[in-house]
Amino acid sequence: MRTFAPGLVAALVLAAWLQDAGAAPSLRNSDPATHASQNLVLAKHHCGKGQYWVPAGYAKHGKYRAAHCAPR
Repeated sequence: MRTFAPGLVAALVLAAWLQDAGAAPSLRNSDPATHASQNLVLAKHHCGKGQYWVPAGYAKHGKYRAAHCAPR
C-alpha cells in the first residue's frame, strides 16, 4: 500500500503535466479573435429618425457613458 500511493500520485502528476504541455494557444489560432473584435468596432449603428450615435467614453465630470442613440 505504501508503494502504491506514491506511484499513483506520480502517475496523476505526470498525466496532468502532459495535458498542460499543449494547452497554450498558437498565434495563428488567436488571429481570428483579433479580427472579430476589430469588426465589432466597425459595425454600423442605426439610430431612429431625429437621433444620432454617441460613442462610448467619459462625459463631463469623469463619468463613463455607454454608447447610445441620443435625440438631436
